[in-house]
Amino acid sequence: MKKEKFPKPVIWIVIALVLVQLACGLGGTNTVQENAPDYAATESALQATQSALEAQAQQPTATTPPQPTATNPPLPTATTEPAVTPTEEGPITYLPGDVIYVTDFLGTDDWEDGWVHFSIPDVTYTVYKDNGYMHVEVPVTNSTVYLVYDDLYLLRDQADVWVETSFENLSTHNINQVGVMCRASTDGWYEFNLLSGGLWYIYKYTDSTGNYTLLTNGGISKLDYDAPHTIAASCVQDTLSFYLDGDLLKNSTIKDSTFREGQVGIAVYAADNWPNVIIDFDYFGVQVP
Repeated sequence: MKKEKFPKPVIWIVIALVLVQLACGLGGTNTVQENAPDYAATESALQATQSALEAQAQQPTATTPPQPTATNPPLPTATTEPAVTPTEEGPITYLPGDVIYVTDFLGTDDWEDGWVHFSIPDVTYTVYKDNGYMHVEVPVTNSTVYLVYDDLYLLRDQADVWVETSFENLSTHNINQVGVMCRASTDGWYEFNLLSGGLWYIYKYTDSTGNYTLLTNGGISKLDYDAPHTIAASCVQDTLSFYLDGDLLKNSTIKDSTFREGQVGIAVYAADNWPNVIIDFDYFGVQVP
C-alpha cells in the first residue's frame, strides 16, 4: 500500500492504523513504479529547459563548510546532543511506527520553534512561516537553502527514520529542486532531491571535503511539475530509499554506511540559469519505520 501523508495532530488517532503500517519501511508493502522511467518522454516535455536539467547532474561544490545565518547556531556535533528529548523518567525510547515529530507550520509566529537554517554557499535568501506553510525563497543560482529541525538529534541506536514533507512551487517558473535530509551533523548528511522536470538524486554531502557525492539517480516520466508533491526518505541502518507521492522510486534504494546518526531537514536548490525559486512546505514529519 502507499505511504500516506503525515496526519494533522487532531486526527492522529483516526489514522493510527496507517502509522503502524508505515513501519513496514522497506519490507515491500509500498507500491513500486511498474514501468522503467521514460527518459524520452521526460526530455520531450522539457525541451525548453533542457539546459537547466542537465545542470542538475552535479550539485554546486561548497568551498567552505556549511555556515548558518547569523541568527541561528551551527549544527551540533554528535558528541554534545542527546539521542532523544529526555524526560523526568529518562530518555524517550522510540518504537517502530512511532511518530517522532510532525508539524503543519501553523501558528501566529513568524518562525517555527526548534528550526535553524543556512545556505551552501553563503548567499542571501528568505525563510519564514506563513499561514500554515514554511516559505523558502532562493534568489541566487547554484545555491541550496537548508532548514534543519535542531531540537532532534538521533544517535546511532535511534537514527533509523522515515522523513517526509509536502511542497508546492510558487516561482514564476517551474524549475526547482526540493529535497529531504537525514543523519545531518557537522560530518555531513544524506540528501534526497527531486528536480521539477522528473529527475531525482540521492547525494551524500561530506563536510571534510565540502563536496556532494552522487550515490544514485533516475528519472520519472510525465511528472506534473506544476502540482504539489510529497517526497520522503527512508534511512534504515545502511539502506537509503527515496519515495515520491507514496511510491518507492524505481532503483532508488542504495546502501551507504558513512553517516549513522544526526538530524533531519528539508532543502531547496536554485539551478543554473533559474534563480528566484520559491517553495511552500505544507508539513514535515519524522517517523520510526
